[in-house]
Amino acid sequence: REAAARLADAVIRNERVAIFGDYDVDGATSTALLTRYLRGCGLDPIVHIPDRIFEGYGPNVDAIRSFAERGVTLLVTVDCGTTSLDTLEEASKLGMEVVVIDHHQADEKLPRAIVVNPNRVDDLSGLGHLAAVGLVFVTLVALARELRQRNFWSEGRPEPDLLSSLDLVALGTVADVVPLKGLNRAFVSKGMIALRRRENIGATALMDVARLSGPPEPWHLGFLLGPRINAGGRIGRADLGVQLLLQDDPSEAGRIAAELDRLNR
Repeated sequence: REAAARLADAVIRNERVAIFGDYDVDGATSTALLTRYLRGCGLDPIVHIPDRIFEGYGPNVDAIRSFAERGVTLLVTVDCGTTSLDTLEEASKLGMEVVVIDHHQADEKLPRAIVVNPNRVDDLSGLGHLAAVGLVFVTLVALARELRQRNFWSEGRPEPDLLSSLDLVALGTVADVVPLKGLNRAFVSKGMIALRRRENIGATALMDVARLSGPPEPWHLGFLLGPRINAGGRIGRADLGVQLLLQDDPSEAGRIAAELDRLNR
C-alpha cells in the first residue's frame, strides 16, 4: 500500500522517476512492465540497466548521482536493491525517495526505502516464490486501485490494461525458474494467452526471430525467448532486452531482435 501511494503521488505530481533494473530476463520484463505502465500514466521514466562487467549487480553510486543530476525525485529499483544499503543511503542524501520491488533474500536491516519484498524477515504474505516481475505486477494492481480512488482516470486518460501485459509477467516468471505454483501458475497460464495474441511488438519480433512458427508454449519462454534477452546482458548491451520489450516500432523491434539473436548464437 505504501509503495502504491508513493507511486501514485509521483504520477499525480508528474515527478521525474528513474527505474533501475537487473540485466537478466526477470529484470528486463520487470523494468519494461513498470515503464510501460508509468508511460500510460503520463510519466516518462529514466530507465537504467547496469552493465554486467563495468557496473555489476544492483544499484551503484555513479548511476544514482547521474539520476540526481537529471532531477529525479523517485527511484524505483526492480529485481535488485534489497541489500543495497549504502547505495540507497546515497540516493536519500541526494534528495531521492526510493521504492524497492525485489524478491531476493533480505537481511534484518533494510535500506532506507519502501521495500516490497515477500522474502523480508517480517513478511507474512507467503508469496516468496514470486519473481520480481510478478511483484511489479501486483504493485501495479495496487497502484491502479490507488489512482482510481484518487479519480485520476476520470480526467479522460484511458487506464492501461494490466491483463494484456501478463505476457511479460509469464516470460520473466518462467525465465527466472521460480516454482510454477499458486499465483505464478496463474500468471503463466494467462500470460500465454496474452502472448499468443502477439500484441507486444517486441515479444512478437523475438518469437519471429527465434523461428517460433506455432502458438507459443511455456517451454519456449525458457529455451527460445529468455536466452535471447539474456544474451544482451551477457555479451552485448545490457539494455537491449528492455529496449526490445518497450518498442512500438515493428522495424526497430525487428532490428533489435535480430541483434539479440546474433548475440545469442
